[in-house]
Amino acid sequence: MDPMDTDPPEGTDVAPVAAHPAAAPVHYDYQSDAASMLTTPTLQIDNHSDRDSALGGMSNIDSAPPNVSFEICDAEDEWSFSQKFDFIHMRAIVTCFMDPKAVFRQAYDALEPGGYLELRDPIMPFQFLTPPAEDCALKEWGEKIIEAASRIGRHWTNAQYYSAWLQELGCVNIVETREHVGLNPWMKGGRNKQLAMLLGNDMSNGLESMSMALFTRVLGWEPERVHELLERVRQDMADPKVRAYSEG
Repeated sequence: MDPMDTDPPEGTDVAPVAAHPAAAPVHYDYQSDAASMLTTPTLQIDNHSDRDSALGGMSNIDSAPPNVSFEICDAEDEWSFSQKFDFIHMRAIVTCFMDPKAVFRQAYDALEPGGYLELRDPIMPFQFLTPPAEDCALKEWGEKIIEAASRIGRHWTNAQYYSAWLQELGCVNIVETREHVGLNPWMKGGRNKQLAMLLGNDMSNGLESMSMALFTRVLGWEPERVHELLERVRQDMADPKVRAYSEG
């Protein structure tokens, strides 16, 4: 499901940006002893307690594989790594950056000649195979959260432009792959149903953390109103009659 599952040539330098520091880099490294990996969670860290939290609960960072190193920084700041990379991987960044194109420029400049940049993101908002009901909470949530994010300069609809932006930067041999994943198991096929279950669980678990600050601080909603909407969103996501899907 992910090119990070493949083994790189010996001496490869890899940089996952905004990856979960305790999962993707270590998982990749255990399969890729020949690679040197520097992972950069996109977080601002003020003290050691925050650092430990940012590192995903890894109580002792020295337990990471020997060719994995961690550098906690803001990917929107100037990149000052001491080396260039053969492969830079970014995922789930559509909510992160004020100017993603500028981040991609820095990533492009940080690549060795012939290096690879991989981006994995959903195209927001969620789509519907058949028109949803007028009172569909999932549709309302998607429209409102995109509106709120846009008001503070983060455009969650940017993923559809990634391919064109990379071409403008000078990337060649660009391959764009779009996959449709349901928010519940309405699609046929075992793999589709498994992916839908995983996505639906992730979305249900993350709804409040994604939504509360944007709805209350930007849109001015009361928390109770947000909770009521999110409960209806979860009901829509669990309803196989609501044929919603993520594209990306």
